[in-house]
Amino acid sequence: MIIWEIFWSFFKIGAFTFGGGYAMIPLIEKEIITNKKWIDEDELLEIISIAQMTPGVIAINTATFVGRKSGGVKGALVASTAVVLPSLFVISIIVTFFSKSFDTALVQKFLTGVRAGLLALMANSLLRLFRSGANNIVGIILLSITLTALIFSILSPINLIVLGSVTGLILYRFFPKFTMRYLGGNKK
Repeated sequence: MIIWEIFWSFFKIGAFTFGGGYAMIPLIEKEIITNKKWIDEDELLEIISIAQMTPGVIAINTATFVGRKSGGVKGALVASTAVVLPSLFVISIIVTFFSKSFDTALVQKFLTGVRAGLLALMANSLLRLFRSGANNIVGIILLSITLTALIFSILSPINLIVLGSVTGLILYRFFPKFTMRYLGGNKK
């Protein structure tokens, strides 16, 4: 029964999300955290962080992690497949029937509306991630340094992810009390 629930939950998430992984985060939160209670908000933030560092699309990586936690290897395979199927169907239909009409006024108006909705979903996700990740002075300082380095192209995004990972490991390994007090999180 859990496998069917995993499939249906991630199929719905995949079907009602336009704009990629970040736009999916509010839907994932509602379905996976609020409705199903398979993970909590901290776990989702950790999954998103790991999904950012691993190759692949954030939606598939997140589905794989949550599916694995909820239903083992079979759950991971089912969740990953389910989140991709709606996009596969929609893209196949669009390419087959509508690929020559992308420049029409009606399609452009539709896409303008979709973009506005996507921007709102991504802004909501960004705000939630900001609240959970920069909720103290040390988190805000680290965020500011990282954002500055990114904006002024001091380091590439890949280097920032690696540097952030190494910094986190060093802080938790050598300064556990400081890290727990000022950065929070679970020491594992």
